[in-house]
Amino acid sequence: MATELERYLELTPESRAAWEEAKRYLPGGDSRNSIFWEPYPIFVEEASGAHVVDADGTDRLDFIGTMTTLILGHGPEPVMDAVRRQLEQGVVYNAPNRHQVRLARLLCERIPSFDLVRFTNSGTEATLNTIRAARAFTGRSLIAKAEGGYHGSHDVVSVSVRVDPGKAGERLHPDALPATEGLADGVLESVVVIPFNETGPAREILEQHKDQLAAVIVEPMLGSVGMLPATHEFLTMLREFATENGVVLIFDEVISFRAAPGGSQEYYGITPDMTSLGKIIGGGFAVGAFGGREDIMGLYDPTNGPRVAHAGTFNANPATMLAGAVTLEQLTPEVYRRLAEVTERLRHGLREAGQDLEVPVQVTGLGSLFGIHFLEDSLVGYRDIARADAKFRHQVFLGLLNEGILIAPNLVGAVSTVIAEPEVDVFVDAFRRVLQRLA
Repeated sequence: MATELERYLELTPESRAAWEEAKRYLPGGDSRNSIFWEPYPIFVEEASGAHVVDADGTDRLDFIGTMTTLILGHGPEPVMDAVRRQLEQGVVYNAPNRHQVRLARLLCERIPSFDLVRFTNSGTEATLNTIRAARAFTGRSLIAKAEGGYHGSHDVVSVSVRVDPGKAGERLHPDALPATEGLADGVLESVVVIPFNETGPAREILEQHKDQLAAVIVEPMLGSVGMLPATHEFLTMLREFATENGVVLIFDEVISFRAAPGGSQEYYGITPDMTSLGKIIGGGFAVGAFGGREDIMGLYDPTNGPRVAHAGTFNANPATMLAGAVTLEQLTPEVYRRLAEVTERLRHGLREAGQDLEVPVQVTGLGSLFGIHFLEDSLVGYRDIARADAKFRHQVFLGLLNEGILIAPNLVGAVSTVIAEPEVDVFVDAFRRVLQRLA
């Protein structure tokens, strides 16, 4: 295992120098904890298509696409050309622009839950607003979330994400634990935590709080912790519970929107009351969106108040809206089918490599998303994923970097339209070599 680290150090001296310089001005050398890994991250100098080139000139195939954002790859020509033209007409205005209407129309036409939509600059802002709207609409204050679900960095959702299972109570009745220091007093008491994919126990917990719950927020696929899809039974239960008790059901589709043209709600055939979005809908620019039923979204209508305030200098800025609209227009049903086929080829190849080398490998995901897990037992919820050997996983990650493959440090990834069978085969062969060295 030391060999992978030694090789990484040999390959990345310029990245290490850049990181040492960055630490003088940025805590830990960057502004995103999600892209730090031991001993230090690579620094990217340029990217194009399916490739990223780091400060040392090493070219790697990109199988994460900026945490699943770049579904068309780096620098897609239609998006770049459109944005260049827009920048010549202005970067941002203190008034609405037509591009936001174009993107809003595309989203409302595709997403079953969208009667109306509003734009933000991040998925965090999107989930914050869905929860705020649910509280205003219901007059209640509690929310429920699944253990392991990541919904951004605001206080109320920074609960029971990547927590230590040994400190989190019973598997089927998890305790609410802070995911970070610095949460306000009372946050934990405002969140009900349910076990992901445990339909009966989760329903029992929800029933105990049904009169106080404003919303249930859930990722239809646990994204950042492992790309673990929900069961149809679990999501159906949440839909039925919410309907029966006047609770707002929120799907966080910031990541899972890749599952189908209308997101995972189209894939599963289950429509929430509200949905939060981000990542691919901005075409590579900072973006978020939230939408849902007209009676709930009407709370934001400025011609009637609004009852729920929502501002933001860069909300729906023309460059982002145009990039997002052009991106979605490229994503036809046929493109989604092709992405799913290529990604399934990758999943199959990775599993086969594990079988051949007698290493337990499970590959989860939906559509163009995947997660690699070195576990034998079935994966139901977050605690199953948390059992994995983190040190071995990190060695595989470093090994893949050494072999010219970039994915997320916890071995989740995404396939873009510029990746095809040859790139997938390169990944599988690299994975096989890494396992041979480590196993």
